Amino acid sequence: MATLREKFGKRIKELRKKQGLTQEKLAELAMIDYSYLNLTEGGKRNPSLKRIGKLARVLKISLSELFRFK
Repeated sequence: MATLREKFGKRIKELRKKQGLTQEKLAELAMIDYSYLNLTEGGKRNPSLKRIGKLARVLKISLSELFRFK
């Protein structure tokens, strides 16, 4: 069973790709380090609430939408 970190990372990756963004571009727009985003998408990092908010803003979705896992 996937952990919450893994589910969240997969969700970020899914939404990023849906919008046609590279990891580099999303990281730039959200003003976070590319390597941090890479580790987050891989389920290896726990992003802070501040970073989660930045990602939601850049992806133009609500926080609740960010946590809608399949």
